[in-house]
Amino acid sequence: MLGVSVSGAPFLEGRDTCATDDLNFPSGGMHGYNTVYWGFLPDEGDSGGTKTHMSTINGNTGKQASTYGWYSQITTLPYDGSQLLDSDLMNDVVSSGAVFVPAIMPTNVKFADITEDVGTQIAEVLEQYTSKNVEVWLRFAHEVNCYVSAACSGQSSPIYAGRSQAEYITAWQNVHAAIASNPKIFMFWSPNSDSPSDLSGWWPGANYVDIVGMDVYPDSSQSPTFASVYGPFYDTFAAGYNKHFAIGETRSKEGDVGSKEAWVKQLADTDVSAYPCYISATWFEYQKGSQDFRIIQGQSAATIQETLSNFA
Repeated sequence: MLGVSVSGAPFLEGRDTCATDDLNFPSGGMHGYNTVYWGFLPDEGDSGGTKTHMSTINGNTGKQASTYGWYSQITTLPYDGSQLLDSDLMNDVVSSGAVFVPAIMPTNVKFADITEDVGTQIAEVLEQYTSKNVEVWLRFAHEVNCYVSAACSGQSSPIYAGRSQAEYITAWQNVHAAIASNPKIFMFWSPNSDSPSDLSGWWPGANYVDIVGMDVYPDSSQSPTFASVYGPFYDTFAAGYNKHFAIGETRSKEGDVGSKEAWVKQLADTDVSAYPCYISATWFEYQKGSQDFRIIQGQSAATIQETLSNFA
């Protein structure tokens, strides 16, 4: 499909655009009063927290989460997707009825290793979900602009071994080619917080992206709003390229209740008439060591009630 960029030049669009309504959230799925759908990244239990199922979160909210995030690392090739094909996870995802939003991370291979064959391996893993009528938004190599840097990764070496923007874009396009024939898989470009100009070199191209978003954990001392945190990115990549905007993962930088609840309120109360491409947000429902970023699990009844007051 031909579109027009912010500069007025024509460009090719991905399969889904902001102007269409082809994304399949669960009927009656959790959403804010602003109609933005809401979901969670349940704690995997590998960072000091307790492994959590979406069925448990849904039981504690009395609502049906609309999105279900998870992580899978490519550490060896061929990619077998064992983290995603775990029967316990798959059963929970399927029964939840949520859109599945897996982040597949090339952590021990280079971008140049993600060939068309590896793209096919990824597609075959995800087809195990779509064959069960689960819609999948693939966050391939999410936060790439951060994870190619040791300093940003917070480790002695980068989380992603391949650092070249050109090789990353080729890898992305190889994965896109493999999933393009499956109408239930969408490519979700989800870099880490940065300026549009700094992110432009990581942009895979409008014809290869279906959904855009940016991972941000805002500092409450800056009184963050949707406009201040996401505005420039939204204007450039969502409105500019006519793409749906979704938040692949977010939390407050701090783990205190006040900061968490203020940020939830901002996201669930954003005026979508000003941001019509904004469709969903997925909360990082994790406990990491002494920091508790959760807004449902392990929270007091008062905190849960405050959280749920933001949702219809």
